[in-house]
Amino acid sequence: MFRRLLVAALAFIGLIGPALAHPHVWVEVRSQLDYAPDGTLTGVKHAWKFDEAFSSYALQGLETTPDGKPSDKTLKELAQVNIDSLKEFDYFTYAKRGKEDEKFLPPTNYSLTYDGTQLTLHFTLPFEKPQAKKGALTLDVYDPTYFVAFQLADDDPIKLAGDAAGCALTLHRPDPAATNSSNLTESFFNALTSSSQFGSQFANRVTVTCS
Repeated sequence: MFRRLLVAALAFIGLIGPALAHPHVWVEVRSQLDYAPDGTLTGVKHAWKFDEAFSSYALQGLETTPDGKPSDKTLKELAQVNIDSLKEFDYFTYAKRGKEDEKFLPPTNYSLTYDGTQLTLHFTLPFEKPQAKKGALTLDVYDPTYFVAFQLADDDPIKLAGDAAGCALTLHRPDPAATNSSNLTESFFNALTSSSQFGSQFANRVTVTCS
């Protein structure tokens, strides 16, 4: 559903065309890793800022306040649509400890904010099983279909919160220029699904290692 929503958005604003290669939507990522007082890693708090074109479409025709800003009701309902739609894609967030996939519970504390030009989606993904502090855990954020390009914010994209003493972060920013996707057809991308791995080569990865 999320993909269909984006396709409809881009068709509306005229950004889909044969000359354009994927991706079609850009998202700036800021995230926080939350540690509990007992030192376990309990979840990931995301703040995803959508590009201006997508933000503009998403708000088209929705209720606004007298000054033209989206109403609280609009932002609340739109946040719900986003969260419901992202489930199909596991919220574009994948965690591993060693070779083991670590699962998340459904999002909590989700909301949308609008700064006048761009929407930001805020939500928390609690781990199904709080993660032991010691050792290394990797967290990837990407769209398997590469319809959406995620990019870590330039400054302080990942923060540690709570009892994170003894923990250090290593970031990996993908280089889209290193993989030429411009010669791939739209039909190739349309065949990709949430279980595809094409987009993993553009993953934004953080590794947190704790002593």
